Amino acid sequence: MDAENLKLTIADDDDLMVLSTLLQDATVLIGDMGYDDGSFMMVAARFISPQGGGDPDNRSGQRRLMGVNFSGLTGIKRKGFSPHDRDDVLNLLAIRANGTTIELVFSGAAMVRLECPSIKVYAADLGEGWVTSFQPKH
Repeated sequence: MDAENLKLTIADDDDLMVLSTLLQDATVLIGDMGYDDGSFMMVAARFISPQGGGDPDNRSGQRRLMGVNFSGLTGIKRKGFSPHDRDDVLNLLAIRANGTTIELVFSGAAMVRLECPSIKVYAADLGEGWVTSFQPKH
């Protein structure tokens, strides 16, 4: 496993696209998301594809936890899930800037819309990853 922990500062649309690519197919426990005092935080189990493709019958990838903090927010809206369903898992499809908002788009029409005058995001891997045989299907 790769022992290198990523640490990112995201300040513009291009940086946000890199973060979106890293977190595509991440799973997020609803209880691992929260909003407080202008910041939205989440912990996502990002998927890391197997290196080099490998044997198609043994396509184990990895998951690694990443903490993400969106700061400088003026508001937040959610759609398609209840924050009370803390043990439910959402599958992150994309993170995108849309004017003065950042949208976290999940499967099943779930979404978090963060209202922000500018992009201020910090992300860092949290510890080691683990092998998973569960592959995203798309």
